[in-house]
Amino acid sequence: MKPTVSMEQASGRWPTIRRYLLAKPRIAKITNPFLDWHCANASTTLPNEQIADALTEWADYFEWDLQQRTDELVADPARQHFLENWTDSMAYCCRRWAAWARGEDPGKPIPLHERRPDLARRGNAITDEIIAGLAVRSHTDDWQGTTP
Repeated sequence: MKPTVSMEQASGRWPTIRRYLLAKPRIAKITNPFLDWHCANASTTLPNEQIADALTEWADYFEWDLQQRTDELVADPARQHFLENWTDSMAYCCRRWAAWARGEDPGKPIPLHERRPDLARRGNAITDEIIAGLAVRSHTDDWQGTTP
């Protein structure tokens, strides 16, 4: 399996975390370089500027990775929403942790629905659509004398 990103991308854009991005996954189709990085750095004493830089790079990497998948996600709005939600949450948390690693107070956490009301509205619309589809299906099944 290929590394997650090219050497040029990792060295230029994410120098602090590049070795985790270039690592080949141990199990096919399962890649989580952030988890590997986190485990390797879990016992680091804070504040630590290198950890803060790495967390800032992870936030950028997560956003970049989502942008690379735009074409793939167009056909599946629910999956796209899930990944946008996940990416936003990971980037937000990494940036908060980076502030904490610098010895700063990141402030009170802001819930996703306040930080990104557009994602919250889209999530609600997707949920409403799924529920409406289930209600129609249930009504149709009852009409036909079948049970789901």
